[in-house]
Amino acid sequence: MSAAILRFLADERGAVTVDWTVLSAAAVSMAIASAGVIDDGIDALVGEVDAQLRSQQMSDNFVIHLSGHFEDAIEEQLMTIEDGEYYFEYANTLMNHEIIDGLAMGIELLEGGALSEDDLPLLIALGSVASQRNIVDDATLDYYFGFDGSDPAYLAYF
Repeated sequence: MSAAILRFLADERGAVTVDWTVLSAAAVSMAIASAGVIDDGIDALVGEVDAQLRSQQMSDNFVIHLSGHFEDAIEEQLMTIEDGEYYFEYANTLMNHEIIDGLAMGIELLEGGALSEDDLPLLIALGSVASQRNIVDDATLDYYFGFDGSDPAYLAYF
């Protein structure tokens, strides 16, 4: 054999690379195997947490019907006391995002002059619940509904 081939065969400088390649392959294989085992456990844990969260109910007993929120509309004969109570109870069953979406749509209709007198009690009820749950800025609610004692903006549209 030629001297170059003999030197190549005797050279041990690349042997470390082979060792690291084998060790890296083993580490990756163990990580993949571990992920498979852990994945089943994580799926079970996520399912259990989801079931627990769905079974828990948050209390919103602090939200009560405040007749003062409806006084201006009742005085202007835009609604009755019974309407206020009925729509308040309905609005209080809604999720926060539904209340926010309903308020946004109702205020847009109000400003556009397209909100009917029949829909006004629901809009006020949404505002009342939003105010008590503290999910909408007070300044917005005070402006449109007069919850701070000021004249509500909705009166200008009816």
